[in-house]
Amino acid sequence: MTSFVARGLVGSVIALLIVLSLSGCAGYRVGNTSGRDLQGVRSVYVPMARNTSLTPDLQATVTNAIIRRFNSDGTLSVNQDANADSELDITITNVQHTAVRSSTTDILVTAQYQLTIQVTATYVNRKLGRKIFENYAIGGSTTYFTQSNIQEGERQALPLAAEDLANNTVKLITEGW
Repeated sequence: MTSFVARGLVGSVIALLIVLSLSGCAGYRVGNTSGRDLQGVRSVYVPMARNTSLTPDLQATVTNAIIRRFNSDGTLSVNQDANADSELDITITNVQHTAVRSSTTDILVTAQYQLTIQVTATYVNRKLGRKIFENYAIGGSTTYFTQSNIQEGERQALPLAAEDLANNTVKLITEGW
């Protein structure tokens, strides 16, 4: 009789542990993870970014990086006409260079910089007819070594910072945080 009670008690404990472990996942759902503001939104229109920074010809790099990120994420399809369910407007406000590390041989020479692209974004849900966020500050950054040519290092770092910016932007929209 005691082994029967012990087996029943062990079975009850196991069942309780299973229920408790599965209840932690109660907030998860399969499919879109975008949140209440994006219910019914399936596509996004991304017009060419505007550039008010002092760095020329950055609009296409940032816009293309955001479109590529939306395509690889797959939550929203990119629709390049004004009939999309939503619209993302980007304005590049600043490109900042910050010294990160000095040279090992001369502390007055900078060996590594951090490049940060700062933008403001406005996202409109056309289905609901309202702005989800307006003039929201988003940034993307990378580091680069100067070596002998600082301009070449910056030129190679700009697309990497734009990719980080695109990742941060798409996460903001699709994850609903």
